[in-house]
Amino acid sequence: MRVEEIASGIRALLAMSLVKDHGFSRKEAAEALGASQPTITLYLNGRRASLSARRIAESEAARRYIDELMERILSKGVLTDGELYDAAFNIRRAFDMEERIEVVPSGIGKEIAGILESLRRRVQAEQESAEEFMKVAINLMDDLARMIFRALASDCLRHADILMTLIVAIEKGGVVDISQLKRVDIERLLRKEEEAHIGGLEEVEKLLPEGFSALLVEFIKSDEEKHSKVLRRVMGLMGLG
Repeated sequence: MRVEEIASGIRALLAMSLVKDHGFSRKEAAEALGASQPTITLYLNGRRASLSARRIAESEAARRYIDELMERILSKGVLTDGELYDAAFNIRRAFDMEERIEVVPSGIGKEIAGILESLRRRVQAEQESAEEFMKVAINLMDDLARMIFRALASDCLRHADILMTLIVAIEKGGVVDISQLKRVDIERLLRKEEEAHIGGLEEVEKLLPEGFSALLVEFIKSDEEKHSKVLRRVMGLMGLG
């Protein structure tokens, strides 16, 4: 489960508890959780983050973090993004411990098993790095500096998700089905992606001081280049390049 999904599930559980158990109005709950009133209504109606909220509620380790967050809200009146995502990272680690996949799946040869074990170690390393980056971000007061470390944490989590997908693919025999991609207009997506880059950040970059601001722009530019490269490779795999 992604950290963003866990964070939404946390907000959903806290919203329900604040309104139903502690007498908060929907407006007060929204202010406490940094969400909009319509979002709080969706949480209360079970129309948003219901699956992730249920998963968190079923985990004893996860519930302890929810209880801690509730105490903070009742004492301070508000939950910060840093507190929310710190709890989300910890809950994700708890889920990973509960769902640890066996190191050597049955029916897989020794060489493949070694590769899978190496990939799992890399997944754990990426998740640990993400947690460390987020801890740094939580303690930074400057918005630009904090965003850099949040972006690094997000990249590490994305890497972990990619690696887990590779693990599952290898365990299934490495069969790739691209038939569904034929329904997607990859060329249109590529044009839209590259058109969005034209005249986008060069002028902005000139206005920013050297340092963190320019570094954040570099984050965006490198991602844009990667998106175009990936889409072109997908077109090649589909015989469109």
